Amino acid sequence: MLQSDPCLAQSVVKTPPGSDVFLLRFEDHLADLLLELDVSILELARHVVLSRGKRIRPLLCFFCGSDKADITPDLLNASAILELVHVATLVHDDIIDQSDVRRGVTTLHSFAGEHTSILLGDALFSFALELASNFPTNRVCQIVSRATRLTCSGEISQTTSRGNFSLSRGHYYKCIQDKTGELFKASCQLGALLGGHSEEDIGLVGDFGIELGICYQLYDDIMDAFSSITSIHKSTGNDVESGKLTLPFLFLLENASSSEQAYLLDVFQNNTVLPNRGKIIKLLKKYSILKRCTNEFNARFSKTNFLIERISAETLALNLSLFMSLFTSKISDLNKLETSNFLAK
Repeated sequence: MLQSDPCLAQSVVKTPPGSDVFLLRFEDHLADLLLELDVSILELARHVVLSRGKRIRPLLCFFCGSDKADITPDLLNASAILELVHVATLVHDDIIDQSDVRRGVTTLHSFAGEHTSILLGDALFSFALELASNFPTNRVCQIVSRATRLTCSGEISQTTSRGNFSLSRGHYYKCIQDKTGELFKASCQLGALLGGHSEEDIGLVGDFGIELGICYQLYDDIMDAFSSITSIHKSTGNDVESGKLTLPFLFLLENASSSEQAYLLDVFQNNTVLPNRGKIIKLLKKYSILKRCTNEFNARFSKTNFLIERISAETLALNLSLFMSLFTSKISDLNKLETSNFLAK
């Protein structure tokens, strides 16, 4: 069973100071920024940008941005830049995945078409970089540009790897580090940079962001394979059915016998997962794949907490510890999983 950090467990209901106020200010600021866009794309941009996502990247930027949790114009602008890049990737992801709905909202390409959606995503990327160029230091633009490039590279790598069931765990981790971790890293580093923190701490919070992004992706991949919990508000079993090799099935292929590997590869490559669900569940149980996955998550979670302990700025470390306490509910969800939930519909 996964265990949360005992220090974090004492603060499970807390959030970093001023975060609720920040989110309100952030939503208003983001809406105001969109008014700078061309009239022809304004309503489309509002549809995808103002759909009230989790705002994890803006929150990370804010938490890292000031020892006093001040809501400065620079922090609001940097947070908006990060969210615009993130939303742009989602617009493109929805086209790739042919998703009709995201968080209960109709995806853009479903009613505006793929051509328009691709261009809207490109416009959001460009707008984010334009805003980044307004800062007096070009380091903001460098951090955002690098994260944007690597995020897109990670998505491309994952997309071109679909249907390839001979991939290594190293390749898997590189994909999720680029696809998810790099923008988390940029969020932490931008906040710490604007908050005037030391170069050492800027580097440490960047490493923290990478590990946190990997934790988030591991959680999603484990839940996709094993969850039937409706509270996650998404269907399950999508990854393996779409030819995406994630940690549970990497572990399964690594541990299965030669004959079992041949069987699994045939099932995956011919997309006959559902008819073979019963046998796959038996193999998942046989090799304790759920336990292996949760142990892997736990190790990464501990590594992320360890990075916080190395941060010299006391308030910065405290804010990130409080942020990590938000994982308590995720750990609880993982502890409730059972192998038999695999591909539950």
